[in-house]
Amino acid sequence: MIQSFFSTLGSLVSIYSFICLIRILMSWIPDLEYSQAGRFIAGLCDPWLNWFRRFKFTRIGMVDFSPVLALGVLSVASMAFSTFAMTGQISIAVILSGLLQVVWSFFSFFLNILILFLIIRLIYDLVSRYSYSPFWTMLDRFLNPPIAKITAFFHSGKPLSYRMSLIVTLVTVIVLRVALTIGINALAALIRAIPF
Repeated sequence: MIQSFFSTLGSLVSIYSFICLIRILMSWIPDLEYSQAGRFIAGLCDPWLNWFRRFKFTRIGMVDFSPVLALGVLSVASMAFSTFAMTGQISIAVILSGLLQVVWSFFSFFLNILILFLIIRLIYDLVSRYSYSPFWTMLDRFLNPPIAKITAFFHSGKPLSYRMSLIVTLVTVIVLRVALTIGINALAALIRAIPF
């Protein structure tokens, strides 16, 4: 009886997570966001999503990553409820492993965005090096702090060209992303194996 309750609860959390994802996507299209259906979905999801917007570390410049964190917490809750429904027990290790995965998904999403922006900027540099617009200026403002830190770490002598700095930063971030994925997955497996 209680296992079916938690199975239902896990399914409801998964459905709510999907509705929140729809709400996030609708926020990019004003005509949908302000439609009757959009306002209804916003009424369901905004209290949850807004709770995570108050954390300053989820904002980088004008980009808000709080929805990633909000969806990650729902994912952990759904996983915990589903695990309890299947096994009849829930362990602290499963919850800790899930929380680790949520934190990692938040930071890996940021690293993926950084990799994407670096690739776009490198392609633009290769194609049209001397043409600038407000978009490229804003993108450079976002990319310059990590580029400066990474290139300073690897190269302390003669300054690198911007193109070479982009390449060094891109390769470093990709290697870091892969290494962290392997490390986090191994750590999560170790945590799940702990018998508590």
